[in-house]
Amino acid sequence: MHFLTTIGIILAAIGGILIFILKRPLKTSDKLLIAILATFVVKFSFDEVSLITGSPLFSAIAAAFGISTIITCGWYIKYITDTETGFGIKQLYIYSPLVVLIVVLLAFFPSWVSQTGSAGYNIGMAMVLCLILCYFWFCIDMLRKHQQLIRENYSGAPGSITVNWMIIIIALQVAEFLLKGVLARFITNYDNTDITIITNEYCFIIMTFLLVVLGIWQKSIPVFIPAKEEISQSALHGDDLKRYQLKLEKFMDEHKPYLDPELTIEKLGELTRIKKLLLSQTLNKAFNKNFFTFIKEYRIRYVEAELKNKINEDRTIMDIAYMSGFNSKTGFNRAFKEVTGKTPTEYLERQVKSL
Repeated sequence: MHFLTTIGIILAAIGGILIFILKRPLKTSDKLLIAILATFVVKFSFDEVSLITGSPLFSAIAAAFGISTIITCGWYIKYITDTETGFGIKQLYIYSPLVVLIVVLLAFFPSWVSQTGSAGYNIGMAMVLCLILCYFWFCIDMLRKHQQLIRENYSGAPGSITVNWMIIIIALQVAEFLLKGVLARFITNYDNTDITIITNEYCFIIMTFLLVVLGIWQKSIPVFIPAKEEISQSALHGDDLKRYQLKLEKFMDEHKPYLDPELTIEKLGELTRIKKLLLSQTLNKAFNKNFFTFIKEYRIRYVEAELKNKINEDRTIMDIAYMSGFNSKTGFNRAFKEVTGKTPTEYLERQVKSL
């Protein structure tokens, strides 16, 4: 077994043990993370066996495990925010196309793996590629929904909230398949064995390292997800919607809760004594904004007001940004540009010229 693959297996084993010890009681996302690490070990072990024996069958088995891992990564993204729903039979249905594909290939193209360039091989590779792309889209969709939930619940986006790092792992799996299954098979100048060794070792060690380090650091992110029945029963209209809108605007102006960098929709609901569902509906219907955008605009307006205040002449713009509830320079610069249409530097230069 190659050195980096061995290191990767050891790292995965250590990571699984650390996750089990440090993150107890284990949430669904933690269990899925351990499952991903375990599947990686199985997948790359089969890849190594394929290299040693020269049997393409083991490579095909490894590919099946690799494709299943892409799905599990998508579920991991979902359950980082969905901390209450259990993982059961319903979630396993998405694995069924992979099982069906394996059965079809074994039944109708039993020797497709070893017949490079044949019609059966080309059909099999095309079907596998389509399935991988579908599962990749599933992961992207889970990430999009995750980001939407974050913006509806949190006023800031510290590093422990984002799971964008999972896309690197998923993309590496797709890249590995393209290198080993497509490029190395169809371009004669490529040495398939060398490419397999390189992709096995480097992809495995990189993905395992990211999963262990960032997976342990990653926190579950509780969010408010109202049921459809609750939404229909508590829908705000007309005078009620206007009343909540005015109440919220008055509270924001008088108490400035947006100065809290860790403000969430749950905290704001408690402060205003407005139920989270009604608060969410007020933001969506009366202001046509999600929670993140609503708070962001209040913070930027506060920054603009403080920049004009002579008391703050000795403060830098980032000092004022941190005072206003922002918790990172990157996040502040992006928000400032989105709200004002200018970068902080451009805004300050214009302010100086107008004096």
